[in-house]
Amino acid sequence: MSSAHTLLPFGPLAPGALSGTVTRARQATGTHLHRIDGYSLVDGTVATGKAIRSSPFVVGDRRWELLYYPNGVNCSHRGFVSVDLALGSGEEREATTASYRVSILDYAGNPVHSRIVGPRTFERCGARWNGVEELVATAELMKTAPFLVRDDCLCVRCDVAVLRMDTKPRNGWFMQLDRAISGFR
Repeated sequence: MSSAHTLLPFGPLAPGALSGTVTRARQATGTHLHRIDGYSLVDGTVATGKAIRSSPFVVGDRRWELLYYPNGVNCSHRGFVSVDLALGSGEEREATTASYRVSILDYAGNPVHSRIVGPRTFERCGARWNGVEELVATAELMKTAPFLVRDDCLCVRCDVAVLRMDTKPRNGWFMQLDRAISGFR
């Protein structure tokens, strides 16, 4: 029987054969306020499935948009306020992981109706629903409107936390480790 050599060296490493990578996970956070002026005109006139979009905002080096559906995201959720967070237009890079909290604020700036979503994977702009289908019933929103709507304005707050993974080769550090290991042989 001939002796076959394995491709996986389980013995001592040759000098310089050790390399490495360091990945650092970080969280980037940000808050966006979306004020809807003339809310009495919006409520009841914006069709089910139609969103009021915020202007784009940046958190974690990504562009985001908050979508507010005053009459539900679809017919199954008519009678509820729905909200969604989406990557902004032009975001065609790799998917990203994020969590968010969306809150309808009273006129003092305190959250009244609030939900936390995530962590979720966000892909290219508009690729998938990541939202809250039933943030609050529109009937409940009308009951609390005297505390929420001031000067015919409604304020929605969105707090976003984006997971960032930074990966860098660290061959210098691993080469020092390699030399230390070689010195012990």
